[in-house]
Amino acid sequence: MKSRIHVWLVSSVLLISSVVLSSSKHNASAQNPLYPVYDYKIYYDEPTPAIIDEMGNYDLVIIEPIYYSQRQITEIQKGGTLVYGYINTMEADKWNTDLFGKLNEEDFFHRDGERIYYSEWDSYLTDITSPHYQKVLRTEVTKQIVDKGLDGAFLDTVGDIDNEHQGNPDVLYKQREGMVTWMESVREEHPDLSMIQNWGFDTLATATYPYVDGIMWESFHFSSIAYDEWTYDQIYKLRKLRENHGIQVLTVSMEEENKSKKLSRANRFKHFHTDKSYNDW
Repeated sequence: MKSRIHVWLVSSVLLISSVVLSSSKHNASAQNPLYPVYDYKIYYDEPTPAIIDEMGNYDLVIIEPIYYSQRQITEIQKGGTLVYGYINTMEADKWNTDLFGKLNEEDFFHRDGERIYYSEWDSYLTDITSPHYQKVLRTEVTKQIVDKGLDGAFLDTVGDIDNEHQGNPDVLYKQREGMVTWMESVREEHPDLSMIQNWGFDTLATATYPYVDGIMWESFHFSSIAYDEWTYDQIYKLRKLRENHGIQVLTVSMEEENKSKKLSRANRFKHFHTDKSYNDW
């Protein structure tokens, strides 16, 4: 165990050195609106005036835009806070009745003729290759993100592509291409819109990296990742994507605040810790 820890620590130092020496790649990162962000917060419930005011203390907040007006967004942004709005890309939430009611059967992903249901979230897996679903999502981005003046979109559940389709290369490829097609169409309509992708590290590395400014890594908990080889591979992959394409990495922990934060920031990631639900301020 000691030798493995030693190897991991030495490798981390070498990686840090490689980033410091790469000034041209650093300049590429500087073009990213997320580059100056140091601290951020996620909050998905309805705001109060006090919460709106406190949001101005952060460099970035990620919110559920359905609950906000354009005036409230402007109030949050007045001190320079970036505001990104939640968009569920690969799942359809039943609670979002307006969006859910616009979907056709072709917009859901089917396996063996059946939809895939997530009881924990009360949602269904969607099929991002569906042109109709892509149109519905673009409309949602325009309505909830662009028209309200947010700085960007936080694209949740992109990681479902890797999680659900890894065992079927043909489907995996098509879903990744579908996500790329959708991202391209969003960029065509809204060229200045910034996007953060949640999970889906392999999808990011192979397909979506030209279209996003950030990637989020939830459950970034020290004890479960610090000495794990898969984790080391992902950290290396994300650092290379940051060096080569300026993509910023945002991590989230709900355990071991100090150690998790130190590990994140040692890799020059941006960290958020909470011991609450995203629905609690």
